[in-house]
Amino acid sequence: MKQLIGIAIVLGVAAVALTQTRPAAAAGPTPVPGGANQVSGVSGPLSSTLFNGKVRIREMALRNATAAEYTPDGGNRGIIFSWLVSNGTSSARTGYFASSISDADGVVIDGKQTSVYSTFYTLQPGSAARATMQFIVPANFVPTKILLTDQGSPAGPAFRILLKPADVPAPSAT
Repeated sequence: MKQLIGIAIVLGVAAVALTQTRPAAAAGPTPVPGGANQVSGVSGPLSSTLFNGKVRIREMALRNATAAEYTPDGGNRGIIFSWLVSNGTSSARTGYFASSISDADGVVIDGKQTSVYSTFYTLQPGSAARATMQFIVPANFVPTKILLTDQGSPAGPAFRILLKPADVPAPSAT
């Protein structure tokens, strides 16, 4: 009997030791409530042709604003974004674009039209139009992405234009 009690004690101690030395399963991170609900979209570099199933954008370019387009003030500068938009559907299409430009930290600056119709289009199937948007940014702002939303389909798909450092014009010396 004493042997059985001794064996039971040894087995009990071994079981306790095993449960104490076994690593506990790591708990997963707690999700942070809220968050961004990004609009669906297509992404590509400035040099690409992007198609969202409705319109196609291509021949995208960034340049510094001319003095006639923007007079620098208070450490800001103007950047002009232009592109060619074409209708990729089998029906006539009308719309206009809204855009924002962001830096590596996610700081976003909204764009504005350079004229009343600079981002507006009415296109027959396959036809194209030129569009232009202006951004007024701090002189030290380094953009990394442009979000272009076709307001004819505001829920998307949007265009995310990924910018390389070589795509961004250096601030003008004025």
